[in-house]
Amino acid sequence: MKKKVYEGGGIEILEESGNFVVRYDAGAHQIALREDTITKEEASMMMADFDQATKILFAIQKRLEKAGVDPYVSNIQE
Repeated sequence: MKKKVYEGGGIEILEESGNFVVRYDAGAHQIALREDTITKEEASMMMADFDQATKILFAIQKRLEKAGVDPYVSNIQE
């Protein structure tokens, strides 16, 4: 089960068995919640500095686009 280890600045960082994900709203004109995998180092940087968190979110979106995934569409099944 995922455990919330951080919440702030519009993001949540969750941890499960040493793996980290960031949950955030990626929607431009509508709410589109996403959970994307991040490294432990990225999680630490995001928790420590809001500006760094923003840069990492942009990097995540670029990684997703490069992989052919639309980063502005929710990937959470609720």
